[in-house]
Amino acid sequence: MLVGRTPFSMEDLHALVDKGDIARLFRSPSCYKKYQKFKVLLESSHIDLTTNIVVTQLKWLPTSIDLTSPSSEILPMIHASDNRPFSNVEDLTIVPNMFPYYLEEGLIHLCVWLKFPFPPDPHSEIGDISEENKQLVEKYVNQTFVKGLGLTKDRVLWFKNYAALQSIRTIPHIHVVIDHPDPIKVAALLGTGGIPIKYTKL
Repeated sequence: MLVGRTPFSMEDLHALVDKGDIARLFRSPSCYKKYQKFKVLLESSHIDLTTNIVVTQLKWLPTSIDLTSPSSEILPMIHASDNRPFSNVEDLTIVPNMFPYYLEEGLIHLCVWLKFPFPPDPHSEIGDISEENKQLVEKYVNQTFVKGLGLTKDRVLWFKNYAALQSIRTIPHIHVVIDHPDPIKVAALLGTGGIPIKYTKL
């Protein structure tokens, strides 16, 4: 986890994402300390990080699940309703990033967690997703966050960390940064799947 002293502006983020330079994104010193304390707490309680996310944050499984259960045991319990990406709200959950990148005040960092398979492009040396999947993300983000929040496209930014940069690799997720959105509208999105993509029937 990289740490920096100066928060990113929306312009900074657009530049890094456009260049594919997301490896340079960092957290604030205070966020880093918070993350380290969180890790120690989980480790001291023998709680699996991924299991904790699935049960307590995403609520994809009952709270009766033992949080010390290894993720290798609980992830097979999670099934997508539709393997077509972004097609079913039951397969998507929008939540705040618990440990956001260091962003200027007013920039909101969310994560969209996915139940359906969303593997990296096998032809990508860095583990990026395919152009086809990028278009699907773009469509979903535009419907859910741009149109859904009544914003212009330049005020919403998304990216998916390359495989080598992911702290949680077993559950696909998309990062979304929003520039000064209406907090009431954002709150209404949290815990939901947003607006799914409508696939045209052939």
